[in-house]
Amino acid sequence: MGQTVVVMAKPEISFPSSEEELNYGVKTLLEAGFSIKQIDRIRNEVGVGNGKIPYNKETVGHRRHMTAELLAASLSNRQIANVLNLSKETVSTDRNEIRKLYTEEILKSADVHRARLLKEQMELKNIAMNSFQESRIKRIVTTSSSREADEESSIIRTETIAGDSSFLNVAKNCLVEQAKLLGLHGLHPQPEDKKDYKSFLDDLAKTVGDIKEREANAGAIEASPMASAAVEEESAVAEEA
Repeated sequence: MGQTVVVMAKPEISFPSSEEELNYGVKTLLEAGFSIKQIDRIRNEVGVGNGKIPYNKETVGHRRHMTAELLAASLSNRQIANVLNLSKETVSTDRNEIRKLYTEEILKSADVHRARLLKEQMELKNIAMNSFQESRIKRIVTTSSSREADEESSIIRTETIAGDSSFLNVAKNCLVEQAKLLGLHGLHPQPEDKKDYKSFLDDLAKTVGDIKEREANAGAIEASPMASAAVEEESAVAEEA
């Protein structure tokens, strides 16, 4: 029987020795702006266990920043763990947090971009509507002369016309784009469910019919003792006669 061979993924960069691996990692961190003291603190001073300084917000931030820089330098989780003197589980946790923060920043940037586009569309729509209103107003100047005073007088008359419909098309397109940005473009009104409404009417009619039937039955039951009493009374009168 053949044996299954599991091929492990190799890091993008391999080193002849652990010392060269460490030197490459430290050089990467120094170029990223970290000091030797900060690197040594993460490697040897802070952590969990006897003789270690517990992590705080600052040191956790430095550790994750260093992890991100080493990831960008094409090191694997194991290599990053060796450089920073951490466990692979800690490096994996930091990678997940880095990915989460990156995703949040992307979403935040997308929200800012969406807000800017919405503002632009609103401003363009307002300009289009104002331009349409202005295109509806037409000023007509009529000049007439007065025979008595031998003077000319000007009469200004303002008319309202249909307006340029192209401005309305621009405003409409702006509203459509706003709806897309807000996620409303794909929403459609739900059609009236006539089947359900008909079922409701049928159930209502059936309920009313049942109530009437029960009332009729109850009346018949109440009437039966009265009829029996009348028959017995008539029989007694007949016997006395």
